This record gives sequence, C-alpha cells and structure tokens, in this order.
Amino acid sequence: MPQYKLVYFNGRGRAEVARLLFAASGTKYEDHRIEKEQWPALKQKVPFGVLPVLEVDGKQYSQSGAVARYLAKEFGMMGCNNLEAFKIDEALENIKDLGQALMGLLFEKNEEEKAKKLQKIKEDLMPKTLKWFTNQLKENCTCGFLVGKKLSLADVAFFSLFDNVINMGHGKALDEAPTVKEHHTRIGNNAAIKKWVQTRPKTDM
Repeated sequence: MPQYKLVYFNGRGRAEVARLLFAASGTKYEDHRIEKEQWPALKQKVPFGVLPVLEVDGKQYSQSGAVARYLAKEFGMMGCNNLEAFKIDEALENIKDLGQALMGLLFEKNEEEKAKKLQKIKEDLMPKTLKWFTNQLKENCTCGFLVGKKLSLADVAFFSLFDNVINMGHGKALDEAPTVKEHHTRIGNNAAIKKWVQTRPKTDM
C-alpha cells in the first residue's frame, strides 16, 4: 500500500473530495493542513505553485481533479468499465461547473456583480444542474447511486458539492429537487462518510 500525504490549507475547498475518498475507502493517509502564512514559503516547492498536492510515496502530484480520479481508480470507485467511468466524468464536469460558479461568489468583492452572478446561478445553472442529477438518479434508480451499483467518485463529489450549496445558504434549492436531496442524505449516511463529516476539523469552507 502506498504512503499517502495530502497537502492543503486548513479548509475543505479543493481537497475535500480527496479526503472523502480516503474516508469512504478506509485508506490511511496524512491530512497535512497548512495555514495561510506558511503558503508563500511552500508555494515554490510544489508543482505549478498550487494546492492540493498529493504525495504518493514521497513524490508530489497536483491538480485536484487528477488527484480525485487517481484515488478513485486506486480505491475501485471509478466505475466497473469505460462507460461507467465516462458517466462519472460527465457528472464531475457538471459538478465542477456549479462548484466554480459558487466559488466565484465567495471571491467577488463587488456586491452588484455578486448579486448578478447569484441571480444567474439561481435562475439558470442551479436548475439545470439539479435537473441533470435528478434524471441521472432516476435512470439509475434501482441502485441508489449515480453510476453503477456501488459508491463512486460521482457520489462523493456530488455530496461535497451539495454540502457546499447548503453551507453557503442555498439549501432551499434542493427542496425543488427531492430526488437530489434524498441522494445527498443517503450518501451522507454512509457510515464512513458520516464519521468523517462529524469528526473533521470545523472550517468555514
């Protein structure tokens, strides 16, 4: 078994999907969290000067999407065949679109622009995303997962996304999509994921 070390800030952010994968699979790793004042010195030492970084037996790898996909493959959570892997990737792209839009709100300092962006999310991107996931879950309804017959990276990333939606105060949107809300609750009740969420460090994001 490789030795894993995940390096990120003391927050959920772009590293949380990887942490959830470690939790769900029961795989040991070092959850190395740095404070903002430590970042300038570390920035020159990591690939592309970005976090998260995953160390595998001491070698550094970057890019959160690549890290998540690698771990999912290692833990048997990237589908049972190429078509399932394709569907998982499709879900991840939809998750990324909404996730990036929501993150944009956090960093927008102009209140007028922030209001415009939020309105666009509420009227366009959020409904489209909820509809897509509703259809995907109904298509795979007998299994209780987004893709295939077992927990995958798609479910884990989905849970992380909608956790952020709720934590940012937009949870009412899920009331309009009961199938999505149900699935978020179901994945949150996975014993390993539930334990991680209850015991992880408390941070704003």
